[in-house]
Amino acid sequence: MTSFPKFIGTRSTLFGFIAVILLCAAIVVTLLVQVDVWSRAAFNLVKTNTQQVRLVMTMRDAVQKRELIIQRMINMKEVFDRDEEAVRFYHMAGIYTHARELLITTSVNKILLDNLKQLDESVAYALPYHDNLVEGLIFGGLESADLEAVFLEGRLASVKVLFLLDRIVDNQAETYANVMAKYEQSRQYTLIGITLIFCIIGIVVVYALRSSGRQFNRVSRMTIIDDVSGTYNRRYFDMVLEEEWKRSMREYTPLSLLMVDIDYFKAYNDSFGHQMGDVCLFTVGKILSGQLKRTADFTARYGGEEFAIVLPNTSVEHARLLAERLRRSVEEARITAGKEEVSPWVTVSIGLATTTAEYEQSSAVLVKAADSCLYDSKRNGRNRVSDKMVDDLV
Repeated sequence: MTSFPKFIGTRSTLFGFIAVILLCAAIVVTLLVQVDVWSRAAFNLVKTNTQQVRLVMTMRDAVQKRELIIQRMINMKEVFDRDEEAVRFYHMAGIYTHARELLITTSVNKILLDNLKQLDESVAYALPYHDNLVEGLIFGGLESADLEAVFLEGRLASVKVLFLLDRIVDNQAETYANVMAKYEQSRQYTLIGITLIFCIIGIVVVYALRSSGRQFNRVSRMTIIDDVSGTYNRRYFDMVLEEEWKRSMREYTPLSLLMVDIDYFKAYNDSFGHQMGDVCLFTVGKILSGQLKRTADFTARYGGEEFAIVLPNTSVEHARLLAERLRRSVEEARITAGKEEVSPWVTVSIGLATTTAEYEQSSAVLVKAADSCLYDSKRNGRNRVSDKMVDDLV
């Protein structure tokens, strides 16, 4: 039915919602950055681990191939064939060395460094046996018994090298499993954290909405409520009357207006003081509002000791009955009057005007008519109701 001033709906909630939105944005950005950092760290660890395993497997493959080459050379009869195998033998050594150099350039942890140190010692021990064996097979100079002894010694050294390489692979596999477990754990913690944060955000939003709603109600009440009487103020009355006037014009329904004036209110202030006068205004306003049963009916302080009551879709007959009930309710409240020689109790005079709004008229016509009827009530002895249709006054 009514609309509040625009600034109420904007300023009362703007800062609260801006704060909540900025908080949500900051938290979401922080989470996204953190998730990205964790993902990149896990990806780099997995990438490094995979690269290290690949290089170790290349080194292991080179060692195994060297062993196979030596076995083939022992079984060969022709020196030319042994020369070709020797080329492959030394080529495998180059592959091993290159993989070893690349491995040390990766992000090597302490366990891997210790294993590489032991590996290098084993390789350094095995290398002379292999080289001597290959030279003996190509150039001769070694008896078969010596070749057999060198081969067995080199074989034992190679087994230790392969063992160390396998241990490195196992350690890297374990590292990979730990990385994946930590990543999975961090992902779960992230999901839990996001859930908790969004729960917190939800609580903050609900709290902000409730706080904004309470602030909105307070600001709205301060804007449209008269502080003294507790009823709506004159500004809000003008808004409501204008809307109801348009509704009456649009739906062609009767609109009634009561102008209520407290009799001899100046004398009441003179006798009891202005503070008691404010109490009287509040009490009368509460009585008037309490008699209105429909939500569309509306009470406002028009000015001074005068109240205005808007009654949408109400005929003059029904408005007259309500006005009489209002007059009687105030009198029966037994509020001590300031002019007891006229009446021992505070009374009110009421002017009633009813019309159906027309396009060539304004709501001021209804106010003027109700005010004229109020003047009639006061002129004819007060504590009474006077009413007429607007058409009878214009």
